[in-house]
Amino acid sequence: VHEAGGRICICGYDRCVAALEFHHLNPGQKRLGISAQGLTLSADAVRAEAAKCALVCSNCHAELETGFVRL
Repeated sequence: VHEAGGRICICGYDRCVAALEFHHLNPGQKRLGISAQGLTLSADAVRAEAAKCALVCSNCHAELETGFVRL
């Protein structure tokens, strides 16, 4: 989260890490989901996947997925 700027790129939210999500900018390049739970990959592998994403809150993520907002 810190490496992704520490706050949401759309609304600026930065209060609760549990409300933050990574949105893949190009779904066709998604190799894995990034989660605080259950990752058994190297830190470099997770960083490489996060680099393909925008940091968003759950509300902004829903709006992105439905096309209500765009990056």
